[in-house]
Order: sequence, then C-alpha cells, then structure tokens
Amino acid sequence: MNLTLSWDLFIIVFFALVVTYSLIIGKKESTKIILASYIAIVAVQGVGNFAERMLGFDNMQSLFSSVGIPLDATATSIMKLVLFITIVVFLAVRAGLHVQYGHDNSVVTNVAMTVLSGFATAGLLLATLLTFIAGAPLLDMQITTTPGLDAILKDSTLMTLMIQNLDLWFTLPAGVLIATGFFSDQ
Repeated sequence: MNLTLSWDLFIIVFFALVVTYSLIIGKKESTKIILASYIAIVAVQGVGNFAERMLGFDNMQSLFSSVGIPLDATATSIMKLVLFITIVVFLAVRAGLHVQYGHDNSVVTNVAMTVLSGFATAGLLLATLLTFIAGAPLLDMQITTTPGLDAILKDSTLMTLMIQNLDLWFTLPAGVLIATGFFSDQ
C-alpha cells in the first residue's frame, strides 16, 4: 500500500495511538470514553444549534468581532473541536460515569474487546472531527462535497474511506458496547 505521508499516515498513527491507549486504560475506561464521546457529540451540536438559533449567525459574527475574533468556518470548527475535547475529557474524568462488567471468561476475549473498543473509539473521534471541520451536520452523506475536505480527499485514500463510511464510524462504537455486554459475565 502506498502511503501518503500526510493524512494516510495521520489516520494510521491516530488509530494506533487510540488502540494503544485503550489497552493501557482497559475495557471499562474505554467504554467510558465511548459514552463520553457520544454525549459530547450531541452536546456540541446542541450548543451550536442553540447559539445560532438564539443569536443568529450575523449577530454571533458581530459579537465575536467585537472582541477581536473573526467568526468564520475555521473559527467555528476550532471552537467546536475545543468544546468537544473539553467535554469528552471532563465526562471521562469527572462526570462520575461508572462502568462495571462481570468477570470475563477469557483474557483473549477481554483483550479483543478492548482493542475493538479502541478501534471504534478512534473511528468515532476521527469521524466527529471531520464532521466539525467540514461544518456539516452529523451523518450528512453529502460531506464529500464540502469544500473544506476537497484537498484532503484528493490526497488520501484512507480519508476517503473514512468519509464514505461515516455512518459506520458513528454506529460501530454502539455495536461494540452491545457486544461487550454480551461477552461479559453478569
């Protein structure tokens, strides 16, 4: 496989880091991160929609311009990313989420579920970040036509694969949570 040293390598390294981190923190903490990610996705979309509905985009531009911050697509994406990361970290660390599974029958099953959890988490996080960068609604399959992603999609086979399967990346972590529940003794 011919790797493009920009986005293809970034995706591979991102998935490797998240899967490795999942193995370090374990299945329970990985589950907390998936739950925190889903909550943060909904919260960020809700906050953005609420702010736009209450203030209107022109009023928000005026408000941010008055404090020296130009509100354009890039600034909006950055604010959503920062809010998303902040919410995920807060929920995973301080929200009091408690995950409990019974004793696993097999170490192999436990490790496999943790790796699968890390893989699904990486896909969910990356799909969310791409959605925010594109400024598109969640699960919008027209995201491939977004001007912000054109250059990325031209240069990266893996990024194109990520975008084309956006619905899978948002769904896979929920499937992993269900499977983890089935494979754990209660």
